[in-house]
Amino acid sequence: MTYRPLGPARVSLVAAVGTVAVLALSTPALADDADGDYQQPPGYEAPAVPDIDANAPGLMLGDGATLAEPRVLDIKFITEDLGSAADPPPNSGGNNEDPPANPDTEPESEPEPAPGAGGEQREERTGSQHKFTLQTDVVFGKNSDEISEESRAALAEVAAAIDEYQPEQVNVFGFTDNLGSYENGVTLSANRARNTQTVLLELIEDPSGISFNVRGYSEDYPLYDNETEEGRQKNRRVEISWPSGN
Repeated sequence: MTYRPLGPARVSLVAAVGTVAVLALSTPALADDADGDYQQPPGYEAPAVPDIDANAPGLMLGDGATLAEPRVLDIKFITEDLGSAADPPPNSGGNNEDPPANPDTEPESEPEPAPGAGGEQREERTGSQHKFTLQTDVVFGKNSDEISEESRAALAEVAAAIDEYQPEQVNVFGFTDNLGSYENGVTLSANRARNTQTVLLELIEDPSGISFNVRGYSEDYPLYDNETEEGRQKNRRVEISWPSGN
């Protein structure tokens, strides 16, 4: 994927999940992937385990040999825009803060994202799912759920992929960091997901056959450590996904 206005460096990874084989394409880099500890949101469909006949003649097992437990080899393709140190991302789009008890006290606000923090847009393709992850710092303003005209380009590639693959159902999930109250995070993440869907409906050539599942999860399902600003920035995101093979 690309987010061309930021002039990002592109990194593509192809990983065989469940094996030790990893093939890196383009610039050698590691994608910071916490899938091992990440609980998938509702709507994720794991690939089915295939049936294997241990007695099939073509397997040619020797006398006394047995098959190991079957496993699914799920190939994951990852394309991620890493951003540019020369071009800082737009204002952060974190969770709204609760009103302060003292009216003379300024409300707590999350710091601005550091230049070149990276990971503005990420695309993952596996045997069971196609998913785009957009950091809300790119699509939305700070504490805002409004999508600017300049940010529509970040969704244009997603809409083009939906046109290409023509899925029957598309999930649009919003997430925040852990700053502010959980309730405010639910509202903000849901509004961001809903507004993202609205723009996609305008960009997709024919959305009439697509059913959208739009939800906001606040700070639930973090991908990174919410105790650091870098982790909170990456957790503020919108995920757009659909099952593969539709």
